[in-house]
Amino acid sequence: MSERVATLVLSGGGAKGAFQLGAERVLREELGFRWERIIGVSVGALNATLLAQQEYARLMDLWLNIREEDIYRKFSWPVLAFRLAVQHKLGFYDDSPLRALIQKHAAGRPFRVPTHVGRVSLVSGEYELLGHESPDFLDAVWHSSTMPVIWEAIGPQAFVDGGLRNVTPLGDALDFNPTEIVVIACSSGKAEQAPSPASIIDVAKRSLTDITISEILRNDVDEFVRINNLVRQARAVGLELKKPDGSAYRYCPITVIQPSKRLGDMLDFSSVTIRLRMRHGEEVARMEMARQSLMNLPPPVPPTPV
Repeated sequence: MSERVATLVLSGGGAKGAFQLGAERVLREELGFRWERIIGVSVGALNATLLAQQEYARLMDLWLNIREEDIYRKFSWPVLAFRLAVQHKLGFYDDSPLRALIQKHAAGRPFRVPTHVGRVSLVSGEYELLGHESPDFLDAVWHSSTMPVIWEAIGPQAFVDGGLRNVTPLGDALDFNPTEIVVIACSSGKAEQAPSPASIIDVAKRSLTDITISEILRNDVDEFVRINNLVRQARAVGLELKKPDGSAYRYCPITVIQPSKRLGDMLDFSSVTIRLRMRHGEEVARMEMARQSLMNLPPPVPPTPV
């Protein structure tokens, strides 16, 4: 089996991140992909961390045995009202258990592949990308995985999910001059049907995560593919497209792996649902690679030397 080198980009999506686990395993073990770099936001940051440490069995065990209480603490409505009205908390629930989970599975282990995660500050409004060399990298993984409003924003900078501004950090990946890019998303990029919200928390989950993430994902991927195609067409006739700063756009082969069906509630950590999502990730990865093979796609175009 020949080796195929690529940068892996992992999107947000809460408990739907189990889909990424199944898809990544097939790409790496069955189809020969080797990751030169991994970039993730939200749940993609958590998956990126253990994949970059090549802790494959540990990551699988984490997902197969994960429980809702391992991620966050729920509260009764009276306690929730007290937290919001009296304690002025910045989210419905507390996801500090998630920080303990990250520390348990990732602290003190070496990184075998360069990796980066994104977080957003509600104070500055800015998106920040941190590499694994950063001393607060694991805290940044926690910040990146914290869905705003649902969970409490963290620290004086009120850090939250990097997916709030960058669901699929494609721009981040391009900055590292990748050989090829593989995106594993947790949604199809289309708005999915869902039951009518039964509570204000359901409204927050649906509007701030499902719908917002789907829209940003679609825009991110569509814009990347559009520019990528223009760059390829320009190169074919000997032209070069340039960015506003004068630097040249470069063509980069991209494969997008995304669900072909609805994966359900992003806070559904039930073991049956997790396994179904993993299996669907495996199926979609195999189908996408088979589609590329049947189309007799040419090998990826190597990056233009800078």
